[in-house]
Amino acid sequence: MFGLLAICVGAFAVTLPFTPFGPGGLRFGEAEPESVTVDATPPLGIAELMIVGDSTAQGSAGDYTWRYRLWTHLNEDSEVEARFVGPYDELFSLAGGEDAATAYAEPDFDTEHASVWGTTVERLADEIGGHVAEFEPDYLLVMAGLNDMLTGSDADAVGNRIADLVATARVARGDLQVVVSELPPVWGTTDDSRLNEEIAAFNAALPGLAAELTGEDSPVVVARSAEEYAPADDNWDPVHPNANGEVKIAAAFADTLADELGLGEPYARPLPDLPVGPRIAPEVSVEPDPEDDGSVRLTWDPVPGATNYEVEQRRVEPDPDDQVPVPGPVTGFADNPRGLRVEHLLAGATYSFVVRPLRGEDAGEEAEVRVELDLPAPAAPEDLTFTSGNVSLEWSGDTTATHFAVWRRALDCAEDDPTDCEPVDDDDPADAPDSWEAVTVTDESSWEVDTVGASGYEFLVRSHRDFVEGEFSAPVTSTD
Repeated sequence: MFGLLAICVGAFAVTLPFTPFGPGGLRFGEAEPESVTVDATPPLGIAELMIVGDSTAQGSAGDYTWRYRLWTHLNEDSEVEARFVGPYDELFSLAGGEDAATAYAEPDFDTEHASVWGTTVERLADEIGGHVAEFEPDYLLVMAGLNDMLTGSDADAVGNRIADLVATARVARGDLQVVVSELPPVWGTTDDSRLNEEIAAFNAALPGLAAELTGEDSPVVVARSAEEYAPADDNWDPVHPNANGEVKIAAAFADTLADELGLGEPYARPLPDLPVGPRIAPEVSVEPDPEDDGSVRLTWDPVPGATNYEVEQRRVEPDPDDQVPVPGPVTGFADNPRGLRVEHLLAGATYSFVVRPLRGEDAGEEAEVRVELDLPAPAAPEDLTFTSGNVSLEWSGDTTATHFAVWRRALDCAEDDPTDCEPVDDDDPADAPDSWEAVTVTDESSWEVDTVGASGYEFLVRSHRDFVEGEFSAPVTSTD
């Protein structure tokens, strides 16, 4: 074991011969280095690997991570005894909250690593000596450099820092086998053109850098992570991989470990096309809002990895309608429950709500809940009367009623006495549609009467609250 000071001093001396970049030195792609024959024999027993990188390597809450994909490939598909080592085991929590940092989509693997969200190669180079001295990995897997470029560094500067990192790590273990990954292109940043130009230059020069850094007991090889990568499909945001991006990165490392260093098998092709987005469906509760008869409140616990949620509603019955997005922001942050208030729902209707977690624009496993807005029926209209010479029917209505249905039936009146009328039958209008008819629906408390076609009519008014039917008023006749 080396003390950290000895590692740093030793790293400075070791770095000089291996740095082909910067003033006075070679730049990326300027010269082909001499080939070096190396011993890349896998260790006997357990192979220990340390993954060093930034957010792409660490991952965030809800991710499987490409570390998981590679670990599974080595231990299960390749039947290699592989162990991941490092000072950290957590994920980054995008939304905050204590639970999110360990919320792997599948935690059953060696989650240890040496990767830090937002870090640069320069910082990793400062820390790598101590990590290698402490954990003594057989393999160092490096994927970093984008944050350096995001803050203005060019490909040459990042290459210099990669060389520093490798040299510093070797002071702690001289026979370390190193895999340095290409950087996948980005898509959707505010600086795509410059970044992708620098990324392409870095990737193109990596083979020369790897050969220049390779020593007799310590090979440095390149994982071709960018070759099959399509950021528009393989990222959930401009720079971070979704499930398919994770597989492509893991496959690139697996291929290089197998083909260049003799560890395990290449990743099987074709690569799987995996579902993306959060893989855990939310558990949604829905309750009527006690402060508003036409609203409900949806609540659910945060889904690991979700950066937002889509909520859609549809009236299931009666009169089913189309599924449409619910406007309004989802509330809640960190470990607090998420929620959304849905307004302007109709009494007596059954609604379906679908809550779909999103990771960037990738939609995950959705959940559906249903609720019936079972609200009290409005009271019967009162004071039903004719006014203005029997041409206007008026009444007073329950304030919860949304509309009223006016019913009528013909009367058989005596020719010599128009007030001597009998109904055609005595049935209730709801039970005798042939004799009673609903002649209009209105949201007013009056109606201009149409009595053409019979010697007299009897009228009733029924209150409604959306789809909930209320009671009938007392009858009134047009001959009164």
